[in-house]
Amino acid sequence: MSDQLKNRIVGTLVLTALAVIFLPNLLDGEKTRVEENFATIPLRPAQLPEPVPEQAFTAIQEDDNHSSEPKPEPKADVAQTQPVKPAEQTAKVAAEKVKPQTKPEPKPQPLKQGWTLQVGTFKNADNVTKLVASLREQGFRAYTIPAKPKQGQLNRVFVGPDISKAKLQKEQQRLAKTNKLNASLVRYKATDI
Repeated sequence: MSDQLKNRIVGTLVLTALAVIFLPNLLDGEKTRVEENFATIPLRPAQLPEPVPEQAFTAIQEDDNHSSEPKPEPKADVAQTQPVKPAEQTAKVAAEKVKPQTKPEPKPQPLKQGWTLQVGTFKNADNVTKLVASLREQGFRAYTIPAKPKQGQLNRVFVGPDISKAKLQKEQQRLAKTNKLNASLVRYKATDI
């Protein structure tokens, strides 16, 4: 190829590249940019209104009640009129009426705390039933949570319950001697059963 042909091809490529770059900008025309101005809205008011005392409500209600009564005609001697004291007394009476009378309710007597011995926790339901049966044969009051042991779930075995903590501590020692079980003394919860 000749040098003249090479120069023409390179020139054509350069002009084409410049046309691709600049023609879209020239043909779009003048771009207008639209800016929207939004007013900022405060999230909360600067000052909260002061709470109105309840006495003001009762005074307004009393004024409404008195407005339905016929008003006496004013006398000619306005300078000699005395301030009215009964309105102050009625406001005090209304304030006293607003307070509800509360009678002290008798407190229920607290229930005595119960105790129980937790012998163990097992997943095998057969082991739970065998242990409960052997404990009952030895004279222990054994029970499980849940009441019917379920295979694969945690089943807790207990001895008791009793109100006397000392009595259960003796049972705990007897369990340790006869069955070699290390039971834990825990609070009895009737809601678990």
